[in-house]
Formats: sequence, structure tokens, C-alpha cells
Amino acid sequence: MLSLLWLRSRALIGAAAGVLAVLVFAFFAALGLPINTRYAFLIAAILCVFAGVGVFGAINLLRSDSRRRWWIAGGALVLVALIAYTPSQYRSAHRELDNLARQQHIEADLLALVDNHAINLSCGPVGVPNHAPIPLLALYLETSPRNIISAQTGHIESGIYVDPASNTVEKTTCSIRAIPSKR
Repeated sequence: MLSLLWLRSRALIGAAAGVLAVLVFAFFAALGLPINTRYAFLIAAILCVFAGVGVFGAINLLRSDSRRRWWIAGGALVLVALIAYTPSQYRSAHRELDNLARQQHIEADLLALVDNHAINLSCGPVGVPNHAPIPLLALYLETSPRNIISAQTGHIESGIYVDPASNTVEKTTCSIRAIPSKR
């Protein structure tokens, strides 16, 4: 905030990029597309830059500038808040890494089912429990995402339904057990 007030020419590009990133994120959400935390990465990176400026931006002001003293005091408060927040961020990052490892394992199982031809389009479309595995299956099966149907939005009369192998898999993302659909 102080950078926008007192270092406007330097901060406007970052602020404009941040506003644009938020608008794109909101546009994706308004279209009903699945929102993933990685889509907020640009916004988070821009906020990190502004947090850094909040802490250390006073060095860009002349020593004789009276605003410098206020900025240093505010920067010290921001730095204390960032340090106090670090342990919770560490735990959050650890949880996110665990989730990514679980998703990678599920994706590997899904790919193995495609490689073993347990999942294919020979009997018709492939049904999945949610939208998450659609892009992966479309890529692995070399087909249009329209041939992969989410049980949340439709149903298949014949083909293969990829059933969740466990509750954890169902809650995480993809599914990994192929069951032929009844005709």
C-alpha cells in the first residue's frame, strides 16, 4: 500500500498485473471451471513482492524524507507478522506436498490402467466420478475430453466407468479402478 502511495511509478506495473491476475482468476471461477490453488500462484507471487516492498521499501526513500521513519516502523510490523506466520505456512506447505504426492500416485495408477488397456474407448465413452481425471484420461487415451463423462454432469449407457478405488481417492481427485458399464 505504501508503495502505491509513495513509490507510485514503480508499483503501478505490479499492481496492474495483480489486478489482471485476480480478474482472470475470477473469470475462470465465473465460467464454472474447476479452481485449483496453483491458479492463484501469480497472485500470491505478486503479493509476496508487495510484502517485500512493505518491509524493505523505505530504502527507496531519501534519508531526509519524513515518511521514511513511518515506513520503517510499518515495515518492522510487517516483518514481525511474517515471522509469526511462518510456522503455519510450513505446516500448510507440508500438507500440500503430501496432497501432491497422493495425486501423483493416483495419476500413475490411472496411467497404468490405460497402458494395460483396462481403460479404453472400445466399448464407448469413459465415465469418471468427477471432472478431475478428464484432462488426464483425454491425454492418455488420445481423445477429446467429450469422450470422458463426469458422473457429476452426465451418465453413460455403455462403456467403462472408472470407479474410485477408495474413499481417499474419491475425495482426492482421480479414480483408479475400471469397471465395465452394463449395456
